Parts: sequence; C-alpha cells; structure tokens
Amino acid sequence: MCARTVGNRTRRLPRMNSRSMHMRIIKKRLRALEAVTRFSAGCKCRFLHVTFFHSAADLERIMSVRCPVHVFCDLGELSWAPFSMPLRTEDRPLCSCPPSPTREWLDGKRGPLTEGEQTQECRGWEQALSEDPEDKMRVEVLLNNYYKAKRRRNETMR
Repeated sequence: MCARTVGNRTRRLPRMNSRSMHMRIIKKRLRALEAVTRFSAGCKCRFLHVTFFHSAADLERIMSVRCPVHVFCDLGELSWAPFSMPLRTEDRPLCSCPPSPTREWLDGKRGPLTEGEQTQECRGWEQALSEDPEDKMRVEVLLNNYYKAKRRRNETMR
C-alpha cells in the first residue's frame, strides 16, 4: 500500500493496476521508452542532430528514407552544405554530386588540394550560392513540408 503524508495526516493513495491505467499514461510511458531507445532497434531518426544536403534532389532522396520504428524519420535540423563538403556517412550513397577533391581530402582519401583545385572549388561555391531559383524554391517547399510533417507527428505524440 502506498501512502502520502499531507500535513499531519497520512492519506492512502489509490492502487494502480493495469485495468485502471488510462491510455494517456500508457502512451506517455511508451514515448519515454522510445526516447531512450530511439537509436537502437533499427531506428534511423537523427533527433537533435543536423542533416546536411547539397541540392533539392539530394534532399528529396534523404527525406524518402523511412524509419522502420517510427515510419516518419526525424532528420533533426536540415541544412544546406556546399557540394565540396561531405554529407553524413549514411547519406553519402544518396548524394548526386560529382566527386570532389575537397570531400576526398576531408574524408582522408587523398592529400591537400593543389592551387588549381582550390580555385576550382572556390568557383564551385560561388556557383552554388547563385544556384537556380527553381531549385531554391523546390528546397523551400521540401523544407516546409518536412517541418509541417514533423510538427504533426510531434502533436500526435503528445
């Protein structure tokens, strides 16, 4: 028997058995367990991490990956990265960019860049920043859809 002292009086607390537990309490406990085991049992969510992408096409492919545990894959915060920067290890096969000397260097697959390669990489960054407005609009739409779906999922989890 559980008891709680209020002032000078001891008050009995009602016993909780599986029949009297409210469904909301069960869901709350389940969410807490899922939060603890989020990165185990095949979960692909990246809660509280950053997911980088190079282009709208890469973002679409990354967003198409589903979490086998939660169905909706929480990718954390989504952020653009220049094509010369490597993506997360699990996203690299989804990247449609041509090989980059900078990515290879950052991955430890080669030595430092030559002066010509550095110049070419700088031009690539300038091009990426002045990219096609249609591609920028596609990225905006994808990001808006992702964050709406994430909010809906979080609301149903409450």
